[in-house]
Amino acid sequence: MVQTKRVLVIYTGGTFGMLKNEKGGRQQAAGRQAGSRQVAGRQVAGRQVAVLVSQKNIEEVIRLLPQLHDVDHWTKTMAGTDMKDYLVLPDGKDTEVKVLYKIHEYDELKDSSDFTLDDWIKMARDIKRFYHDYDGFVVLHGTDTMAYGASILSFMLEVVGKTVVLTGAQIPIFQPRSDANSNFHCAMLIAATQHIPEVTVFFGCKLFRGTRVKKVSNTRIYAFDSPNFPPLLEAKTTLDVDPKMLIHPPESVPNECRLHDKLSQKVYVLKVAPTITPKVLRAVFDNMEGVVLETYGNGNMPIKRRDIYQEIERAVKNNVLVVNVTQCINGTVLGKAIYETGLLLVECGVVPGFDMTSEAVLAKLSYVLTKTELSYQQKVELMKTNIRGELYNPQR
Repeated sequence: MVQTKRVLVIYTGGTFGMLKNEKGGRQQAAGRQAGSRQVAGRQVAGRQVAVLVSQKNIEEVIRLLPQLHDVDHWTKTMAGTDMKDYLVLPDGKDTEVKVLYKIHEYDELKDSSDFTLDDWIKMARDIKRFYHDYDGFVVLHGTDTMAYGASILSFMLEVVGKTVVLTGAQIPIFQPRSDANSNFHCAMLIAATQHIPEVTVFFGCKLFRGTRVKKVSNTRIYAFDSPNFPPLLEAKTTLDVDPKMLIHPPESVPNECRLHDKLSQKVYVLKVAPTITPKVLRAVFDNMEGVVLETYGNGNMPIKRRDIYQEIERAVKNNVLVVNVTQCINGTVLGKAIYETGLLLVECGVVPGFDMTSEAVLAKLSYVLTKTELSYQQKVELMKTNIRGELYNPQR
């Protein structure tokens, strides 16, 4: 008997399902791509410019794509049954498992640049709510904030015994050169057949750890990278993950979902630039509980600007949790500073971010700061501790 796996697809919006209307305005879809299209145009310098807007009822379109839905199998075995709401991934050489999936489309589809922490809390709660009904989860997510979303979901899902994959597209699924088909198909297979008990991102043939990924291009199909940690998997003729790459051995993770669905809204990323002033620092620190401080090189700031260090020291004394990360794509900020400028930050009480991405630090701060049972110093120690595969601390 053929083994079946069920996957829940959470469709949140993003480029994956967007359409553009050359004429502008709003119109009702007709013909082959049924469903309600929400498209819009904008007037620029007296001419109409097409813009991309998310397509509602994406399931109706995917059901027409033979690469993503086996209509013959569905008609023969599922139509007219309680399984009629599922779609079926066509058979392939990758697996003998029959992958069934259901699309849970949000009422309000968003460009991911509009996402707030509340949106990711909603996604995490949905994974928790449907956890025992499915074998894996795929989140269709816009690319602009996917790295933030993957990190935030990683921390909120304190324990997750099933595979969670975020994916999307650089080119909408309706266009001939779209990368959506491949990204979606592989993400579905990984969620259904690979036991990876953590949050991940699949994009451009590679599967990345959710707390390690970063968007590195807005034009290339290979839009994401993991600068300080290798991919968990690369899609070749087969899809195989090395268990040694995972945070925990899969057999050691209980098949349950434990959710921490509180996040601090008072966290911000502040990039150090030559024009930075104490006034800027104070404006940020006075309104935040945590700050990601993006510094130069190995974690450096201007050495002769003592007024800047005074503001940072004042913020730390007021229990603002400040974490130092490098502006470089690849690299680390160690607790033991190499240069005097970095040492001054350590002496001010700034926490080294090691090799974490800015996105991971923002997510971790938002999570850690809501751990009200912890003291300030315990939160500092937790920021320096690897809990979701987000950092390597050579001092531990």
